Amino acid sequence: MSRELGLTLPVKLVDELCRELPRFNAIPLITLDPEGFPHVALLSYFELIFYNQRLYFFLHSSSCSTKFLHRRTLCTLIFVQNDFVYYMKARVSKIGECDLQTIFRVKVVSVLEDFPSAEEGAVFLKTGIRFASGEEETERRLELRKKITGRISNVE
Repeated sequence: MSRELGLTLPVKLVDELCRELPRFNAIPLITLDPEGFPHVALLSYFELIFYNQRLYFFLHSSSCSTKFLHRRTLCTLIFVQNDFVYYMKARVSKIGECDLQTIFRVKVVSVLEDFPSAEEGAVFLKTGIRFASGEEETERRLELRKKITGRISNVE
């Protein structure tokens, strides 16, 4: 069951986006391909940046998702963790590029919160989609994130 939360990002999600060391959860990004079919890519919290009360994400510039977002600027981001599930419908705009990454600013159209109905009983998600990486890859991602945050601060 879901309920509309409006345009404001929930506090739990903002807290998650502002973590110094992001969690290793994956965030499905759904775009539309040229035929109108949903196209799914997986982002990580490392590729999301919450800066000056705005949300940004970056994708490799040659990815299908980047190409699809250039054509149709609509997407849905799905945030799944054991204590929340949010579906964010959004419009994006390209604000620049950095190290083969295209940076998008997110304009929230609506946020839905998903939760079990009374009929479903005491069910809950144990975890969201997760990935793992070694220390070296984590450091590389943190450095790229820092560099792109600097780029965002120069553009905004």
